[in-house]
Amino acid sequence: MDDDHINKDYNDQPRYRSVAENGPGDLVEALKSLAGFSEKPFLIVQAGQLCMVDNLLNALEDDVMCHQADDDRPRDKMALLGALSPMWIYAPYELQRTWRPRREEVIKLADSGGLDFKAGHLERDLGYRHYDRELRAEQLRDTCQRPELVAQMRIDLRRAEIGFTTLEFIRVALAKHEVSKKGSKKPPIAFAPGMARQNQYCGSMEYEMSNGGTIIGTVTRRDIAETIRFIPETENPSDDTLAGFRAYMNPPDIDPFARG
Repeated sequence: MDDDHINKDYNDQPRYRSVAENGPGDLVEALKSLAGFSEKPFLIVQAGQLCMVDNLLNALEDDVMCHQADDDRPRDKMALLGALSPMWIYAPYELQRTWRPRREEVIKLADSGGLDFKAGHLERDLGYRHYDRELRAEQLRDTCQRPELVAQMRIDLRRAEIGFTTLEFIRVALAKHEVSKKGSKKPPIAFAPGMARQNQYCGSMEYEMSNGGTIIGTVTRRDIAETIRFIPETENPSDDTLAGFRAYMNPPDIDPFARG
């Protein structure tokens, strides 16, 4: 079998599966698979809301894609996608941004032996009942009895890093008009933040990821949703894989006018 045959077979494969293959609650179940996520009722509620809007957008994107070759394209639906897609992107970012730091805090407390102390601090008398503080204290005490949960948190943080970092890159460009650059006190200005086009294969809005003069790649709203949906199947990446990805997302600054 020659390479041309392999490439032909590869190119014949659809980039996106049919939206009919997505279960109505797949996104919620995927997020609940993350260690420590399902113990937080408010996160589950927000995940459900995120899933409901994702289902709506999937149907809208599919409809737009099916009519993209029409003489009279559904421009009102296309405009609606352009407005709703950034709003949806903000939601999974904030949801994961809530989950990640709290798992990192639990890991640090477990490593330092501070889980019980932190739980006691949350349980102190405030003069009124604070149900979320009580719940968090209960979760910390439960973690003391389940060291395997802390080990799974470490793995899940790694498994979700690539998807979250990509999502963060798009979110920062959309919301702050900046390039997401770790450790930078003055992040670079984003190139054409919010500029997007309809992806011809799924109808989803597609955004360019650029850092300075370097175009890193493109990502659609559907890509972000699918990355979350496949979290349960995502393997724990190696250290080399994560290091390579981090370097890829932070290319060196290049002066196009510098003499070389």
